[in-house]
Amino acid sequence: MGDMCFPDRQLAIRHATLADLEDITTVAQDGFPDDPEFNYRFPYRHDFPDDNRKWVREEYREYLSQPDKYAVVVATASENHDKPVALSVWDIAVQTAHRGGDLGVPDNRSLEPRRRDVNAAHFREFKNRMDEGFAKYFSKHGSDQIHLWLLCTRPAFRRRGAGTSLCQWGLGYAARAGIRHATVLASPMGKLLYQEVGFVLNGSFFVGPVEGDDEDEKLEIWALTSYVLGEGSE
Repeated sequence: MGDMCFPDRQLAIRHATLADLEDITTVAQDGFPDDPEFNYRFPYRHDFPDDNRKWVREEYREYLSQPDKYAVVVATASENHDKPVALSVWDIAVQTAHRGGDLGVPDNRSLEPRRRDVNAAHFREFKNRMDEGFAKYFSKHGSDQIHLWLLCTRPAFRRRGAGTSLCQWGLGYAARAGIRHATVLASPMGKLLYQEVGFVLNGSFFVGPVEGDDEDEKLEIWALTSYVLGEGSE
């Protein structure tokens, strides 16, 4: 997620559709693993690759099936047969509830996960802390925000401007819609990119450690906001 160069003429930005689901799943599996939060949640993905692909695919199927809430926007590359090489998931209706399942990890801790690639305690901890972080830093904006939940680029296509262009898509959408804030909860890999395109740091919080864990593992997440100027503003 560290793209900081100007856009490449061989790249194009467009909305994704369900027809892109397999390609988007590949982008996510290829682009996220060097992000610490992916390792934190899915440490057994190499042991159970079929489980990992199945549930990553289901996650993006849920996003693509809710166009009233999510804009799934991709960067495609001509040398990749105009298929996606980077993706972003923007929440364009933050006060609309997400419609979907538990992605194989029930919130009830007494129930066993239905997937084997995951550290269930870390998965639940990450989900809960991200929800709390969003509420703490961004709930004050209400519906006057567009929120970036996910952004990644396949390693072979990084540093060509895909991540920057996907961020700019969200800022442009907000400006056209009269929405004054773009928000994001950033991992270590994403923080520098978001600051480069104009997001301002609001604070940070930690995911973990989980009580009873053998390791004192934790992640730092940064909350950032971009204050959007509407079209025609100076």
